[in-house]
Amino acid sequence: MKTFHRISILCIVFALMCGLTTCDSGQPAGEHTSTDDDHDDHDDHDDKGGDEHTDVIKLTDAQLQEHGVELAPLSGGLIVTNLTLPAVVGFNQDALLHITPRAPGIAVDILAFLGDDVVVGQTLAVMQSPELGEAKIALLQALQTETIAQADMERQRTISVNTERLLEIMRSEPSLDKLREESSTLRIGENKGRLMSAYGRLKAADANHARELELRSKGLSTEVDLLAAQEAFNSALGEYMAIFEEIDFTYHARLQQAEQAARTAASSVLNAERRLHLLGLTDKQIEAVSEESPSDIARYEIKSPGAGRIVAKHITPGEKVGGDDPIYTVASLDTVWLNIAVYERYLDQIRKGQRVVVHAGERDAVGHVVYVSAMLSEGTRTVTARVVLENEDRAWRPGEFVTVGIET
Repeated sequence: MKTFHRISILCIVFALMCGLTTCDSGQPAGEHTSTDDDHDDHDDHDDKGGDEHTDVIKLTDAQLQEHGVELAPLSGGLIVTNLTLPAVVGFNQDALLHITPRAPGIAVDILAFLGDDVVVGQTLAVMQSPELGEAKIALLQALQTETIAQADMERQRTISVNTERLLEIMRSEPSLDKLREESSTLRIGENKGRLMSAYGRLKAADANHARELELRSKGLSTEVDLLAAQEAFNSALGEYMAIFEEIDFTYHARLQQAEQAARTAASSVLNAERRLHLLGLTDKQIEAVSEESPSDIARYEIKSPGAGRIVAKHITPGEKVGGDDPIYTVASLDTVWLNIAVYERYLDQIRKGQRVVVHAGERDAVGHVVYVSAMLSEGTRTVTARVVLENEDRAWRPGEFVTVGIET
């Protein structure tokens, strides 16, 4: 533009010079009256060997300023050339979303269609998946097992505390009345009855043995009766000690078993939740599984993970959909890629950061090269150079062919 401006100024100066020359002749341009003096003058010039006479035109500072003429010493500079190449507008692949169902199933309801603009979290379709339903049922069963295991563990903890207290009381060898009084509030189940019954028999055998000893010392009892009483006492003592030791050992073991069962049940719940996470459910959705109706347990929604426009759709109502192929493609059109085909002979002139001017009809845009492929296409013998263009007004459409000028 600056070069064109300077050429225009030179033309104006030349026109002014021609105009001033005409005015100095005193006649209108294109008119001339021939006289003898003129012929004499011409003859004089011919005799002098054709000497030329040049008029010097000087412009004042005001005239120079009026016409924008600037005088400056000749200096060096950078000559910018433009390399014209074809290009095609494409989607910004970094902002392209391929939406695939996490769980295979049947499409129940389609809520978004080709060309629709969607926002983050918008429901695109509703699916019914037997695999998801089975995973939810497994979670419900794991939760039920965990509830039972937790209740059993708490019961065993109570039994353990009460059993320990009862054994502590019985180690002091209380009377039966005191034992009944102190153990009345302790809930330990059938072991309480076994232990107290054995303790009662031991107390009775001990009393009978003491009575036989006294009778024998007075000669009122035979040696056989004393030995029988002694044997009964020893038997009751052995039975009591066996029950005592069994209960002392088993209540610890049963508590450990209950705690292990609770941990296993909790692990099963965690694994069932992980399975649902793999199928795409969030923590909030997993928490709501227990409140779902039986008819909805296999249903789930496919939501858009980002905002954009649906540019591809591969799902219809009633269609069986797997988990391999995308059913929706959502593209963000705020930016587009300009893929430039750079011919092999121009490769050494293309660099990242170069300024690129895009022309498409009456539309123009400016960008910079952000990527140059390292691979040469065997079919076209070209390399792709990429420019990212802002496209908030949606002026640039993917698939459109344009021409670009790359400054080199």
